[in-house]
Amino acid sequence: MPAFSLLPLLAIAALLALASAGALLIAGLGTPQLAAHLAFALGVLPLILAAMAYFVPVLTRSGATGLATAGSPLLAWAGGALAVFAFATDFSPISLGLAAALAALAAVALGGWTLARARRMFGPRHRGLDWYLAALGFLLLALLAVVLMPWFPAQRSGLRLFHLHANLLGFVGLTALGTLQVLLPTCLGQPDPTAAMRLRRDLKWAATGALLIAVGVSSLLPTSVAMAGPGLALLGTALYGFVVLRMLHAWQSRFGLALLQRHGAAPSLAAAALGLLALLAYGAAHGAGWLPARPAVVGFVVAFLLPLVSGAASHLLPVWLRPGVQGAWHKALRARLCRWGGLRGLLFLLLGLAIAAI
Repeated sequence: MPAFSLLPLLAIAALLALASAGALLIAGLGTPQLAAHLAFALGVLPLILAAMAYFVPVLTRSGATGLATAGSPLLAWAGGALAVFAFATDFSPISLGLAAALAALAAVALGGWTLARARRMFGPRHRGLDWYLAALGFLLLALLAVVLMPWFPAQRSGLRLFHLHANLLGFVGLTALGTLQVLLPTCLGQPDPTAAMRLRRDLKWAATGALLIAVGVSSLLPTSVAMAGPGLALLGTALYGFVVLRMLHAWQSRFGLALLQRHGAAPSLAAAALGLLALLAYGAAHGAGWLPARPAVVGFVVAFLLPLVSGAASHLLPVWLRPGVQGAWHKALRARLCRWGGLRGLLFLLLGLAIAAI
């Protein structure tokens, strides 16, 4: 089964997982770890890997995905299911280690396949591929932290924080930023001549920012420089926020009022980017002791991931269901799926920011 044929199922599963996790956290049912891994490990991770497998042939101007690329999202889903089971039962370190190993195998396989496609392509490499590879690198670092937890129990809290931030801002964030700069103009049917330049210039700042945040908040620094942790996290937030701000400014200059429509996928994607920027500010406020951490994680799900996944799925689901030449059926289905997309994205954004501020 080609990877793109999994995408409709994984997109629906991810939306259900995100909604369920948000409901669990708001209602106070289950542990926060269970809700988080339901959302990310079982919902978002397999969808992102399948989406990468779909976009890589587009970015490398090569043929459609084959049977082998379906293995990465399925391996990730199996690892996510095992992680959710572990958090729902006995927090078994063996089960969690195996879940991390399955997800790492999925990431390595997809990364190797991406590099092979890039080496064989004609012409210059699309810079979006670099964002995907960097995101996979952050995923591997986050999974390594899981493997190390049983071996370094005194550092468990720091490793957990590193795992969380490397996943959210490194893996999910870099994938989203690399994809949005191509996907949003596509949704509007208008080119963005500056996107290629931003993709080329901004990856180093976003990746450095994500790494500084993950290291700075994790308390894993040597004792001699541990006091620098909050400063590193704040510097990382500034670098990461600069990248998001530059993207939003370019969109506003290029597309203007088209981002404020009631319908369409693009306003929902723009709302997701605004949510990410606002949640970076919330993270800085948490680091200063002004806001608690747990509501910010719920806010990340609601204000960023829900408008991101729903907006992208609304635009892409027709072509995922019927690949090939786009016709009247695709246009009609996309119009139905994107109806009230702008208002839906705004609602998610406002609700998520309100929850994060509690």
